[in-house]
Amino acid sequence: MKKFGLLSVISLVLLLTLVIGIQAADYESTLDKVLKTGKLTVACFSDVPPIGYYNEKNELVGIDVEVARKMAEALGVKLEFVSTTNANRIPYLLTNKVDCVIASFTMNAERRKVIEYSNPYFRGGAILVVNSNNPDSAKIKSIDDLKGKRIAVSKGSFNDELATELAGNVARSILRFENVSDLYAALNTNKVEAIVEDVVLAGYITKNQYQNLKVAGDLLSNDIQGIGVRRGDQIWINWINGFILDLHSNGGMKTICEKYGVTYTPVHFVY
Repeated sequence: MKKFGLLSVISLVLLLTLVIGIQAADYESTLDKVLKTGKLTVACFSDVPPIGYYNEKNELVGIDVEVARKMAEALGVKLEFVSTTNANRIPYLLTNKVDCVIASFTMNAERRKVIEYSNPYFRGGAILVVNSNNPDSAKIKSIDDLKGKRIAVSKGSFNDELATELAGNVARSILRFENVSDLYAALNTNKVEAIVEDVVLAGYITKNQYQNLKVAGDLLSNDIQGIGVRRGDQIWINWINGFILDLHSNGGMKTICEKYGVTYTPVHFVY
């Protein structure tokens, strides 16, 4: 009986080894696929300056676009961009339309239920933006001032979640827009009295596009952003985390931020 039992254990171990070996053989990391095909496909914004937008030469530029270019350069592959909105970022990952998402992707536990993030590479935060030409808008300085007011957010963004949480029971209504350009246009044309927006983006647009729009009050949140990837691909995540470490430690991220007039704030460490 002991001999039979030993043989059974050995057989079970061999069977498990075989199954694991087959699964390993079938598994291909996104890193392997990118290197094999020679192409990295990244979801980025194309209408969100200074994060990702088309310049006067119709070239896609911006902070996240530069990070994606550095990533492709480090991999030694060609780069393909897929334009995304806030709401499309997770679906594009889950349907394998892109290899990763670099699009001002704020990290939180709820999103981690369906996708995964790299280590943080950028710091941001939410803030109110108002219209100084509209008296009802100009006097808004805090969430409490939103009582009875119309506000707007980018649909599917972290600011959408935050505004719902902080002002859902205070504001008269919350309008949700697919495109960031429509968000600012709504505030500029008095369709809403305030928007909740990323402080970096808000600072850029109020300075360069809509001088009558102003950031108001204190930060509503302190956010960190990571590169979005599919769950379960630890090989790919490990490579990206190493890339981000290099990007910070060699001064690359600081250079990118300075190029677009944004103050560089290290996420974890001062290098």
